[in-house]
Amino acid sequence: MKIKLNLLKPFSDAIGTKELGLDFDGKTIEDLIKKLVETYPKLKTELYTENDEVTDYVSIFVNDKPISVLSGLDTKLKECDELLFFIPISGG
Repeated sequence: MKIKLNLLKPFSDAIGTKELGLDFDGKTIEDLIKKLVETYPKLKTELYTENDEVTDYVSIFVNDKPISVLSGLDTKLKECDELLFFIPISGG
């Protein structure tokens, strides 16, 4: 299936682009993250903790919905999904 990724810093810096079209043969967000790290090893430090768990600070949206209101890392992906990876910034 084809999916589209939109990546904000630091993820865009790690792979060298802000947008990425990807042919993906996995099923879930977790599968996608594994594939991305395999293809772009610099992403590992941005997406995983030292214990090889996906970090809590990364926000992932699928078609404008946060995966936290879907099925988290088990969210199923489908043809033409658009994903956004970013780190929320707060302050005042």
